[in-house]
Order: sequence, then structure tokens, then C-alpha cells
Amino acid sequence: MKTLIAYYSRGGVTAKAAKKLQELTGGDLFEITGEKNYGGYFTALRIARKEFSENELPKVTNKVEDFDSYNRILLGFPIWYGRCPQLVVSFLSQYNLAGKEIYPFCTSGTSGPDPAVELLKKTAKVQPFIPGFV
Repeated sequence: MKTLIAYYSRGGVTAKAAKKLQELTGGDLFEITGEKNYGGYFTALRIARKEFSENELPKVTNKVEDFDSYNRILLGFPIWYGRCPQLVVSFLSQYNLAGKEIYPFCTSGTSGPDPAVELLKKTAKVQPFIPGFV
């Protein structure tokens, strides 16, 4: 089974977790990037709140080569306002996820992963997700 570790990290914490997962699994690492600069912590939260309220899907600026060859996707993101960043939803919307196993991993200072993962399942219309971990 071929594994992709796709992640978005604003401050580096999720990137660190993704690199550790790469060491453990031998999967291919892919950083999700977008055209927006989310800046510092409070700026990122202000932008994220606007994206959530307007259901804005920011543009992703890179693509996974040969995405169809991956069976398992470890999907990493920080939790913002109890949610997955809209950039990650945009990333998922670029691909046919049928038949993929998706394992979310989240980083957060305060929130658990369950509400973010549940909302991601609904907004990205992806099933099944394997229970996430923080």
C-alpha cells in the first residue's frame, strides 16, 4: 500500500508531526501550499474566520504528482476554531478520493480532533475517514 502524507502547517507544528510520520511509515511527504500568506497566529485566525463564514475555498498552488497511485493518505492540519483550514478542503476537492483510506492527524493547543474531522467529512464529502489522532 502506497502512502502519501499531505499536510498544511502555518507555524511548523503540523510539519514536524508529518515528518515524524514519514519516518515511521516511509510515506511520501507533500506540503499543501496556497497563494495566501496567513501570517502570524492572530492574522491567520482572522483570515480563517472570514474563510469559514464566507465558505471561501482558497487556491492551492501545488499538486501531488501521480495522486492515483496512493492508496492511503495521512492528512495533517492545524485545528482553527474547531475546524480544518479551508485550504485543506480545497486540496481534497482537487482529487478523486474514491477508494482511498484517509487518516487525518491534527495539531491544536486547545481543541480535540473529533469536531474538525466530522466537519471535514461533511464539507469535503469524503467517506470513509479513519478515526483521527492528535
